[in-house]
Amino acid sequence: MDEQQKSGEELFDKLSQEKKQRKRKRLRTVIIIIAVIAVILVMVVMNLRRSVDAKFAATQKDVQSYTVAPGTIHTLVSGSGVLEQVDEEDVTVPAGVEVDEVIAEAGDAVAKGDLLAKVDMASVVDTLSDTQDQLKTLDKKINSAKSDTASTSVTTSVGGRVKKIYAQVGDNVVSRVTENGALALLSVDGYMAVDIEAEGCVRGDAVTVTLSDGTAVEGTVENAALGSVTVLVTDNGPALDEQVTVADASGKTLGSGKLYIHSPVAVTGYVGTVKSVSCKENASITAGSTLMTLSDTKTSANFDALLRQRQDLEDTLTGLLTIYRDGAVLASQDGLVTSVDYDEDAVTSSTETQILTLYPQKQATVTISIDETDILSLKEGQEAQVTVSSVSDDAFTGSVTSISKTADTSTGVTRYSAEVTLDWQTGMLMGMTADVDVQIQGTENALIIPVDALHQNSATYYVYTGYDEEQKRYTGRTEVTIGMQNDDYVEITSGLNEGDTVYYTESDSSGFGDFFAMGGDMSGGMGGGMGGGMPSGGGNMGGGMPGGGGNMGGPGGMGG
Repeated sequence: MDEQQKSGEELFDKLSQEKKQRKRKRLRTVIIIIAVIAVILVMVVMNLRRSVDAKFAATQKDVQSYTVAPGTIHTLVSGSGVLEQVDEEDVTVPAGVEVDEVIAEAGDAVAKGDLLAKVDMASVVDTLSDTQDQLKTLDKKINSAKSDTASTSVTTSVGGRVKKIYAQVGDNVVSRVTENGALALLSVDGYMAVDIEAEGCVRGDAVTVTLSDGTAVEGTVENAALGSVTVLVTDNGPALDEQVTVADASGKTLGSGKLYIHSPVAVTGYVGTVKSVSCKENASITAGSTLMTLSDTKTSANFDALLRQRQDLEDTLTGLLTIYRDGAVLASQDGLVTSVDYDEDAVTSSTETQILTLYPQKQATVTISIDETDILSLKEGQEAQVTVSSVSDDAFTGSVTSISKTADTSTGVTRYSAEVTLDWQTGMLMGMTADVDVQIQGTENALIIPVDALHQNSATYYVYTGYDEEQKRYTGRTEVTIGMQNDDYVEITSGLNEGDTVYYTESDSSGFGDFFAMGGDMSGGMGGGMGGGMPSGGGNMGGGMPGGGGNMGGPGGMGG
């Protein structure tokens, strides 16, 4: 029994020791893991510190100073597009002329007088003869049309009462009719009418209509439906558009409104000037009565149309004579053949034949896209600087020649287009990319600083007017008010004086790298914070951060 007890105790001690050994082993493992992690963290911190120091040392070399001085600042509207051809010439031959062969090819550079196409000369002579005959026939029509005149009196084909006369002596007939719809208005059924809203009326009811001067006249309900009532009164006396009041037989007011002509007829004309007016308002007239007389009643529409036809024939004749003289179709100017359009199967005897398109290479256009915030600043005729980098680094001068009033919202942003025209330059090719700058406003003798020297937070704009070389940080934070601004400079309207110096770092678009360019150092280990970089005035993490960003507000950026 004692031996069994002793054996059990030994077994218990053995198990207890093994358990303690396993526990110590786990503890050593945990300690080793923690130590490894600590070593890794130390290495990361050291590498980070070296990166910060290296970056900081590099950025410190970029600290710039600028002395505030008067200068000129301009605001530009910029855009880009491609060169497009303008003022193309369609080279054609008149209807009836047969083309034997097109010599020029697309892409050919031609000079004035170069052969473009051969034609059948017999067809040219026949077409010349036909054109001359057409001119003779047209001349007879023109001679007849030049004496055409309209009636010198305005009469009416119906009887009635004159309720309104719009035309006065000296008025142009066309102007008066287009403005008022008539020279005069007649009432042809003897009634004026007024519409009112009233209940309880029926067709045929007698009512009293009181005119604007207090005169009462008898009226009759013509229609009454769903509370809308039309009342008729005599047209002898009441005036057009006169305000009247309607009452029932008991004297109860039913409503009021303006009188209109129940059955109107408009007296019109189409040519001449009013010489006299022989009728008066409210006068009763019979069919055939003369209301007005006119002067200057020559009808020039047909005559003018015939003259335009003759001009077209003259142009055709000139073109035919040129082809007859040259014996072929020659280039009328220097240029580039952009396309050959002749299609033998599409030729008809009734229309002119298109041979090719000639671009004279005198001007080119660039169409640029403009944001809606800038479009109202653009005006036709404004000077533009156009840079075609494939041709020259120097800008060419052009001008804004058209501005679209139609918006393009296909990209989700409202934009408009503007066309800039410039002279053609040697080396230019259609389709080349062109950058356009249009100066829309400018200020001279303004105090300016580089844009990179200006910073912004949620409350104000500010600059730094000092830099501490020993502590590697910016000082002298100064609030400023700004005026005009472009991509390079900004106008300072208050806060700085001429001769002041501002310090900054040129913008750096390297993004994350800017975060590690803060002044000071990361003293105190991980728990010590980012000390040493806070400029006097506090609140922002200045201390040499180029490019700025976020709420850091470092020099060289537009922190927010």
